[in-house]
Amino acid sequence: MNFTARHLAYLFGVLLLISLAANAFFYQQATAVTSTSDPSETKNESVTSLESATSEDTSADTEQVVASSETERMEELTTRATRFVEYAFTITKDSYTTQKRQAKDVMSEELAATLFAADGSDVGTFETTVRNIEVFPSVSGEDCLVRFEQHLWITETGYEETTQELLALTFESIEGRLVVTEMEDLTPEGGI
Repeated sequence: MNFTARHLAYLFGVLLLISLAANAFFYQQATAVTSTSDPSETKNESVTSLESATSEDTSADTEQVVASSETERMEELTTRATRFVEYAFTITKDSYTTQKRQAKDVMSEELAATLFAADGSDVGTFETTVRNIEVFPSVSGEDCLVRFEQHLWITETGYEETTQELLALTFESIEGRLVVTEMEDLTPEGGI
């Protein structure tokens, strides 16, 4: 059987009619379903969905505010912990006095007195610097872990050493400032 252009045109026309009939049928069913519902039910459903949308928006706004304040708290802990490590563990003969004075901004007076007990008389014999400071704030509470590299250079002998340090810091809000009140060295001891 040879198909001619006339046969193909009839076949295309029949398929087009079937497609239009199916579309009309499904359109009528969709219209019938939506038009048979009670208008008061539709109104109640729209009010309910509006109330749920409003409560979801309110809870989303609350979550954003909580997340925002949580992010700010984490950023402040991170900044304060980084400054604490820089002030407490970077010692050079030129900066010791300045760091001792500035340390009171990031740590309690008791901790500053412990860490900066010397007047700086033997500071010229060695220098320490820190780098690669990583702060891991606690999700709950005002404490964090801090990991960093500390480089020690003894100027008289030329001895140099770089160590990995790990600290646990506890913060408190004193006079509106977040300061370190306790420090615990968590670096494992070397040896056999």
